Amino acid sequence: MKNALLFLALGCFYTLNAQTSDNKIVEVTKKRNLAEYEIVVFPNPSSGAISLNVPKGSTCKVVSTKGTYIGTWDVEQNEFFLDGLSVGTYIVEVELDGQKVTRRFLVI
Repeated sequence: MKNALLFLALGCFYTLNAQTSDNKIVEVTKKRNLAEYEIVVFPNPSSGAISLNVPKGSTCKVVSTKGTYIGTWDVEQNEFFLDGLSVGTYIVEVELDGQKVTRRFLVI
């Protein structure tokens, strides 16, 4: 009887903790989905107009390597464009489902 109650309690514990949003398996799957998407910044280097191939529904934050915040955009299509950037090196941080990937690009 005691063994049956112990197995029942353990079964309930494992059932409650399986596949929640905090679960490592779910987090790894989200990270893999973003990593498998080919995030491309082109042309790189550029003379001022940059096109980014990023997943639909993601958020892109752009900063310069000097720490200057350029802006944050919600991506409605699979790409977006930046125009009129001054000469320098920039970093774009793409976030989707709580996972982040960064890319560096150069404006000459």
